[in-house]
Amino acid sequence: MRDANRREDRRVQAVFRVTYNTLDKLVTAYTDNISKGGIYIKTSHLLPLNAMVAVKLVLPGTDDEVSCIGQVARVHNQGDSPHIPTGMAVVFRDMPRAGMERIEACIARLTLEEAASVERAPMAFQKRQVLVVDDDALQRERAAAIFREMGHDVATAEDGLKGLAFCLRHPPDIVFTDVQMPKMDGWNFLRTLRARSSLSQTLVIFQTSLNSEKDRLLGYQLGVDDYIAKPYAPQELRARIERLLVRSTRHQTAKNSKALRGDMEHVTLPTVLTLLELERKTGVLTFLGDDALGRMFVRDGRPLVIEVDGMAPATSQLSLARLLFSWRRGQFEFSPQDVPATDLLQRSMQGLMMEVARISDEANR
Repeated sequence: MRDANRREDRRVQAVFRVTYNTLDKLVTAYTDNISKGGIYIKTSHLLPLNAMVAVKLVLPGTDDEVSCIGQVARVHNQGDSPHIPTGMAVVFRDMPRAGMERIEACIARLTLEEAASVERAPMAFQKRQVLVVDDDALQRERAAAIFREMGHDVATAEDGLKGLAFCLRHPPDIVFTDVQMPKMDGWNFLRTLRARSSLSQTLVIFQTSLNSEKDRLLGYQLGVDDYIAKPYAPQELRARIERLLVRSTRHQTAKNSKALRGDMEHVTLPTVLTLLELERKTGVLTFLGDDALGRMFVRDGRPLVIEVDGMAPATSQLSLARLLFSWRRGQFEFSPQDVPATDLLQRSMQGLMMEVARISDEANR
């Protein structure tokens, strides 16, 4: 917010106060901009290039301010691009090291407080109805025993057909199923579950020895929630179940049966993009990395625009594409929906992947 009445330096033409209300917003701003020596200020009060401004960064949970002098390096008007808010990119000219240390200390303090809060208020245990499906009796009982030790009610079935019959009579909260089974394999079992509204929200985990990325992508297309490879340790299964339950309980968001979602550790980005191109999909592909959020807008299998939260507005589309392609961990989700008409990439999906590969190869030489 601008305070036109205050002047801290004869060179200063305006004072901007930027408030970070949450830890997440501060961390994103710090890693993407502040630590690199600048900030993007969303404002309709635009100043000329090279204008000097005073910047006051208000840290979350306190009235503490970090002040510095900056210089306008770029101005963005609303009509320039619908994806970038009106404002100015400001480069710091005299950010004191003590100010950066205060920001870093604030992040460390809030991180510890947040972690301690979660530990003090863990998610209450809730007994779940679990169905374990496997044609191997030994593997079936081994998995069932792990779920029982966790405190859940467990039923078992020896193939997908019997598993489906059980689900229709007693819809479970979790299905832990093998993929390669007689009578009805895991693929058809999952297809049938997701086709029924009463079972569309059931958490489904595949246990499988299949290592093909194509097979894993098929599972995500059909709506599987997670994979666990054979053989697995009991503690790994417990950890995956607890992660899924926390995610589904705390977010409490209904699953979109038309959405394609998965884990980037299981399916690479080029594989997902190739599928979208082949099926001529239209919608938004969202990537949630370890510490960043990105989006790709797609129409008829063609990439239009890429956005990555926290990146400088002038960052080129190819640079954003290279950044997305560098992510190896996190989740992705494609949601069918209408998308903007703007085509900033001006390439086919295969053309984009080839160009990113070419640029990366040149950079590595």
